[in-house]
Amino acid sequence: MALSLPLLSEDQLLCPICLGVFVKPVSTPCGHNFCMSCLSSYWDSSVPVCFCPVCKENFSHRPQLRVNTFISGLSQSFSSLQLRQEPQTSVLCDVCTAPQQDALMSCVECLSSFCSDHLEPHHRVPGLRRHKLIPPDTSLQDRVCPQHQQLLHSYCTEEGALLCASCESAHSKHKTLPLEQAYEKLRAQLEPNKAKIPSLILEKVLSVCSIKETKAQRYEETRRVTAQSEEVLQDVLKKVQKSHKDLVQKMEEKQQQADSEADALVEQTEQEIACLLETQTKLLELKETEDPLIFLQKHPNMSLVSLNSPSNLGLREDEELEGMRETLKSCTPQFQMLQKKLEREMSLFFDKKWCALRRVQRHAVDLKLDPETADHHLLLSADLKQVSFTEHVKEVPKNNKRFSYWFVGADRCFSSGRFYFEVSVGQKEEWILGLIEESAPRNKRPVSGLWALYFRVDKFYTYGKEKVPVARGKVERIGVFVDYDKGLISFYDLKTATRIYSYTHCVFTKICPFLCPCNLEFPTNWVPMTIVPVGH
Repeated sequence: MALSLPLLSEDQLLCPICLGVFVKPVSTPCGHNFCMSCLSSYWDSSVPVCFCPVCKENFSHRPQLRVNTFISGLSQSFSSLQLRQEPQTSVLCDVCTAPQQDALMSCVECLSSFCSDHLEPHHRVPGLRRHKLIPPDTSLQDRVCPQHQQLLHSYCTEEGALLCASCESAHSKHKTLPLEQAYEKLRAQLEPNKAKIPSLILEKVLSVCSIKETKAQRYEETRRVTAQSEEVLQDVLKKVQKSHKDLVQKMEEKQQQADSEADALVEQTEQEIACLLETQTKLLELKETEDPLIFLQKHPNMSLVSLNSPSNLGLREDEELEGMRETLKSCTPQFQMLQKKLEREMSLFFDKKWCALRRVQRHAVDLKLDPETADHHLLLSADLKQVSFTEHVKEVPKNNKRFSYWFVGADRCFSSGRFYFEVSVGQKEEWILGLIEESAPRNKRPVSGLWALYFRVDKFYTYGKEKVPVARGKVERIGVFVDYDKGLISFYDLKTATRIYSYTHCVFTKICPFLCPCNLEFPTNWVPMTIVPVGH
């Protein structure tokens, strides 16, 4: 679609106060533009009541001034494109001796410039009167053929070359014109282009402004994503570090417990050893007793210390540590999977398809379904995000907004700007999704004033007066992007980030998103259509 742009004159880029090209232009609430310093000085020097210097509208409070980046871009671009004429140096007479006089005319035949006194022969001598005189020119040598040193007097229209008398033989089969005729012809051809240039300049200026704005947006988006990634990774690291800290703490507690148990066992065993040593001494004494009476008197008091079985503390602790090692070992593949997933997501981030999808996803809007527009064969969920078909006809109040033919509209209509939303269709084998004019008929199947995608089994069609096949395949989730001002509607497959189809050069008035789950002709068509959060 051709871009139609209004012509913009330099007068429209002049500050009404200083009458110069805008420097840091700002806009007042009434819509007039001024240099920031000019308007600030004007208000500082005026009475306490602030008013617009152009329309005199009063403002109850002094408005906060912000630079209008769009007008600032136009001003800078026009300033850079403005042609500055170099001051012409005066041409001196080639005949005069010191002091040389300023030349009055230059002769293209003589290739010399003359003051009024030395020009007199060109007005009096018959041979010189036939010479062509022009305003003083410092580049007379450019009128001479550099190859033959003869005056250039004709133009080859086929090769676009200037010719002298000697050059004409090489162009004898070409069409040539005298310089004056070629000048008039080519000059006339410039007029249409001359009329287009201001529009083209403005188009390029707007393009530069758009590129700069996109660059700034990209910078902010990069900064935001970088900050978010830093925050997410720091959060993950903190959680891993906390888990490691908790693990170390529990391991230390276990170690302390094991140390206590070991120390207790060592103490107990040492006591048993002492008792055994004491018993050993008494046994030796008893063995050496030869008096039966004394032997029998001492024997009942002797008792052997029971020997405890070896402790299994070390074995139990080894089993716990081995279990911990196995647990940590099993965590390694999970971290590797997480790392691979992160790398995969990063590769998608730099994929052009996904970048294009993410750009349109920035214009996401929150939509719900409007119950007053739903056909009586449709069931809506309590959160008004989901619609499905039912064979049981519902009793619904009649109104001018209600659709027939299984349509339901969204709760918002749009008449400008860009917006984007996503719909899950699951395993449905038939559905319709798109945009419809708010003024389109509601009591019959609409065939005009709508731009929609119709899916059946494994094919996508345009929907309206004609069903034209546009693609094959199957999707589970659809993204819809609308650029109202450009007349563009695009449908995306969110699994592959590919564009299924686009309507272009559309003419809208006020459009509303709509969904149609279709009937239960297919067994899986009971699955609802759901408006889902973008990116989830």
